[in-house]
Amino acid sequence: MSRNSDAGFDMDALTRWAESDEPTRSGVTVARGDDAAREGRALVRMAGRPSLGRTAATGNGRSPRRQVRLPYDLNSELDRYVHAQSTSASEVIRLAVSEYLDHHRPDLANA
Repeated sequence: MSRNSDAGFDMDALTRWAESDEPTRSGVTVARGDDAAREGRALVRMAGRPSLGRTAATGNGRSPRRQVRLPYDLNSELDRYVHAQSTSASEVIRLAVSEYLDHHRPDLANA
């Protein structure tokens, strides 16, 4: 059974075409304006949040959650960075904590 998007597109057929070397056919309707925005939102909803993987999660498909408070200036700098790099604050924080622990792991052995 084919999956259809909110705009009525056959997502399985589109996936097969995108993964092939088949050229674009003339006569294809291109979504524009509100229709394009609606189709884009539908595709994002289908994708969802990427999994961190079973080894990084708790074993039931969920990853542990941490909350932190940041000084206003640091938070603003983080917002500017994630916007410029097209990434997320969560991803930057995960990488920062990982790099910090990699650098300070010898200190943990003595604790």
